[in-house]
Amino acid sequence: MASLSPLAYLKVVLHAAKYPANTVIGLLVGTVDAASSTCTVSDAIPLVHAWTDLSPMTEVALQLAQIYADQQQLVFLGLYVANERLNDQAIPHGAQKVADALRKQRPQAFVLVVDNEKLASPEPALIPYTCSKTGTWTATTLASAKISPSDSSIPQKAFSAARKGRYAELGDFDDHLSDSSVDWLRNPRVAL
Repeated sequence: MASLSPLAYLKVVLHAAKYPANTVIGLLVGTVDAASSTCTVSDAIPLVHAWTDLSPMTEVALQLAQIYADQQQLVFLGLYVANERLNDQAIPHGAQKVADALRKQRPQAFVLVVDNEKLASPEPALIPYTCSKTGTWTATTLASAKISPSDSSIPQKAFSAARKGRYAELGDFDDHLSDSSVDWLRNPRVAL
C-alpha cells in the first residue's frame, strides 16, 4: 500500500505541464514502514525532459538523486512518466530501463504514468504499473495497486496550479544543466 502526498502529486503534474511537447520522467521518493509494509511517497524529483533515454545525463541525474535521497533519509519508491502524446499511456523504453533498475533495489517499485486526458479531472490522473515476477510491467488501477492520494482534492488543486502557470517554478535536471541555480532536487518554490 502506498500513499501519495499532495506535494508529490503537484510536482508530477507541474512537470508534465511545463513540458507538454516532451516526455518527462521523475522519481517518486519517500519512506517505508517496515512493520506494516506501507510506503509514503512524500516527494517527487523531476529528472529529465530532454534526455529521456538512458544517457550519461540521465545516469548522472539518478546518481545525484540517490545521494540527495540518502541525505534526506528517503528511498526511491518508483518512477513517474508523462508522455508527450496525449493518449500515450505506455512506459517508454528508457523509463522502463530505469524502472527495472529501481525494481532490483526495491521489488515493490512501481511506475505512475500520467493520463494526460484526465489532467483536468477531479480524479487522480495516474495509471500505476506494477511488475510481475516475470519482469513484465502491467497497467492496473490505483485501487488494485493500493496507491492513493493522501488528499482527495489534490488533483483539482494541481490542475489549478498548472493553469496558473506555476510550472515555471519547477525545474528538472535538464533545467539545471542550462542554469546551475535551479534546485531540481528540492524545488523549494513548489508548495501547496
